[in-house]
Order: sequence, then structure tokens, then C-alpha cells
Amino acid sequence: MTTLKQRIAFKEIVENGRSASAAMREAGYSAKTATAPAKLTTSDGFKELMEQMGISDEKLAKRLDEGLDATKAVVMGKESNESFVDIQPDYMVRHKYIETSFKLKRYLDNDKKDFNFNVNFINNVPRPTSTKHITESEAS
Repeated sequence: MTTLKQRIAFKEIVENGRSASAAMREAGYSAKTATAPAKLTTSDGFKELMEQMGISDEKLAKRLDEGLDATKAVVMGKESNESFVDIQPDYMVRHKYIETSFKLKRYLDNDKKDFNFNVNFINNVPRPTSTKHITESEAS
């Protein structure tokens, strides 16, 4: 069951594009609570509102998967009469989707600027294994 505050905050996020913290303040949450938006976004009520809007875990996963394969159209040969469109990977968009994926899976901690991930190589193909904590400086 959703609360009135959750419904107001959700509406502020969806319809007005506010951040979760700003939406929480608008909905009447205390300033202290509004500094922890995860209290709202991980609540059962918020998840229920997401489902009601058709934003299911399956739909999010599908869109996330699509974004990881993002491409862009690049016009080649603009200076000649034989220009054409080349479809190329859009690495900037892919990076944003990867970053979002890491945040959702809690591999990336924005406060600490480091991440955790699992990798095991079998036949030179990365495969998930145990967690290893790597800081940003070690990854460079």
C-alpha cells in the first residue's frame, strides 16, 4: 500500500522531472529523510507505483540491455558526392548504461568512487565469479 507522501514524491519525479530528494521535500518528508532518497525508491510503495506505471523489472532490464548495444548513425564522406551513413557503436551512451547497470547492481558506489565486480576468464571469455573490490586508481 502506498502512502500519500510516496504518491506525491513519485508524481514529482515522473511528471516534473525532480530528483528524488527534491520530490521528497515537496511531498513533506523531513529534510534529513530527503537526504536519503533510497528510503523512498527502495520502498514497497514506490515499487508498487512503478509497477502501476508499467515500469516493471522486466521492462527495465530489457531497456537496459538495449542501451548496452546502443549505436549511432554517422554520415561519412560529407565532402564528396558519395556520402553514406555508417552505423557505429555509441560508446558514450553505452557507458551511461553500463554505469547505470553497475549502480543498480550495487557494483558502483558513487560516494567512494570505486566499484566491485566479478570476473573469471574461461577460454578468454569473461565469466562471473567471486567478488573482488577494486578502487578507481587500481582499475586505471
